[in-house]
Amino acid sequence: MKKQDDLITEVLKRADSKKRDDIEIEWFIYMKEKLKFPFQAEVNLISYSAAVRDGDIVKVLALDNMIDLYGVIMKVKKGRKTLYIPLEELELSDKKSKNYEIIYAFLDWYYNY
Repeated sequence: MKKQDDLITEVLKRADSKKRDDIEIEWFIYMKEKLKFPFQAEVNLISYSAAVRDGDIVKVLALDNMIDLYGVIMKVKKGRKTLYIPLEELELSDKKSKNYEIIYAFLDWYYNY
């Protein structure tokens, strides 16, 4: 938890204001700078696309966008198909990676602050 708290504090310090929208933008910029692509993830929740199912393994290619209703959208590949899936619907395969630390610090902040 300390690493997550430290990452959250680091991003909060970078934000221009304490407004949630500004902090979300700062998280997006931070993740764009720090995440290493590609990486594998498992689809963890009911997806909005008929092309993937719960439990499918996808290759995460990039951060795509941030949308109010869905949060951070990730560009992923499943087979030959390119899809866009909300970050919170993905479970990283490598739980010891720096990507895991960053993403779960973001999700902790996103749901709890």
